[in-house]
Amino acid sequence: MKLILFDLDDTLFDFSSTWNVVMKKMFAEHEVTKEYDNEVFFTAFQKKSDELYYLYEQRICTVEAYRNRRLIETLADHQYTMSEDEADAFNLQYIQQYANSLAPDSHVLELLMKLKERYKLGIITNGPHDMQEGKIMRLGLKELFPPEQVWISNVVGMAKPDPRIYQLALDYFKVLPEDTLFVGDNWEADVAGPLQIGMKAVWLNKYGKTPPASDKKPLAIVSQLHELIPYLN
Repeated sequence: MKLILFDLDDTLFDFSSTWNVVMKKMFAEHEVTKEYDNEVFFTAFQKKSDELYYLYEQRICTVEAYRNRRLIETLADHQYTMSEDEADAFNLQYIQQYANSLAPDSHVLELLMKLKERYKLGIITNGPHDMQEGKIMRLGLKELFPPEQVWISNVVGMAKPDPRIYQLALDYFKVLPEDTLFVGDNWEADVAGPLQIGMKAVWLNKYGKTPPASDKKPLAIVSQLHELIPYLN
């Protein structure tokens, strides 16, 4: 093994729980959304967010327009008409609060520093550049992953599991797929995609999900990031 590539969200930090906490807090405090039941509104917003994500992922609209639309449409379903300016203000505050909620994880940093002594390291992540770059900075990952070793879907114009985004990293590091390991929590993006082009993969399966039926198998399935170490030797 010469190169280890990581997903970011829910791999190098716990995106899901952070998203839940920050967004629910925003809804509970905002002058418009605080009028609604917090759990019910958050569930509706999450559903709308998932439904509309293709607009951003397929570059039909900007990430800013996507963020505004999911909020505006959720509120429309709750009989409130929110303006674009109101949505802009809400989402700016959300980005600030989200960034402020992040802090380095000493266990993750220690693991990565040990790996860096033996392997080349990179990040391939789907998502908006402003959020992903901010996360890397706030989580203390920038020293380990300088910008040229991070591939963000919104920046490069392609997203996992498109084989071209993995190839960008292979070309940069001048490493063959068979000498590369991908580590991440999403089966399609972080396991199936890398396996398809000849990489090895470790599936970070924190919640004990059943793996999809597949002819290709990951090198390992782990529930914690540090559990990948024995599979590197």
